[in-house]
Amino acid sequence: MNAVVFTQDGSRLFAAGGQGGLSGEVREWNVWETNLTRSLIRPFAAHKDAIYSMALSPDDKILATGSYDQKIKLWDVETGKELKTLSGHNGCVFGLAFRPDGKILASASADRTVKLWDVASGERRDTLFQPLKEVYSVAFSPDGKHLAAGGADNRIRLWEISDSAAETTNPLLYSKFAHEGTILRIAFSPNGETLASTADDRTVKLWDAQEMRLRQDE
Repeated sequence: MNAVVFTQDGSRLFAAGGQGGLSGEVREWNVWETNLTRSLIRPFAAHKDAIYSMALSPDDKILATGSYDQKIKLWDVETGKELKTLSGHNGCVFGLAFRPDGKILASASADRTVKLWDVASGERRDTLFQPLKEVYSVAFSPDGKHLAAGGADNRIRLWEISDSAAETTNPLLYSKFAHEGTILRIAFSPNGETLASTADDRTVKLWDAQEMRLRQDE
């Protein structure tokens, strides 16, 4: 399995993976049961290649999956049915994040871009081209006004995201050399003041999210 995510109340767990070049699969469990074998709610075929990223909307109603097949799919959590497919990336979708209001989905890809999608319509709102290599992780700030991304060029980038997320309205604020290796994951603290990053240089770093100033590394 390549990606896991809990619902907000912790009652369900989704895990995704698959076989490269063949299929992607999501499995859903009721984790309040004591036996996970018995509590498997459903497995469902989700993509034509392995799944590498997954995210749940803030209201737990929509599950987003990203795959090596370059597609993003949105699923109804209650029924397991596919709602829509988002097409536009030219590489594996390695990272997904919903904006806290649930209206915008951000995706990070091997095609060196970050894309912003309108969740309701499935339309692409903007493509952020600044990364120089594959992008592996994206994260929205708790207030939804900023988006951070990191990947194989060892930099963290921070954009200001408008309410509409439309083209030309999402300026790049920072491009910070952050690690000596590929950045694998980034995450904001609940209060939005700190950004954490981890990389294959075997370090974890904490950054001031407003000024992108290093606070601590481990």
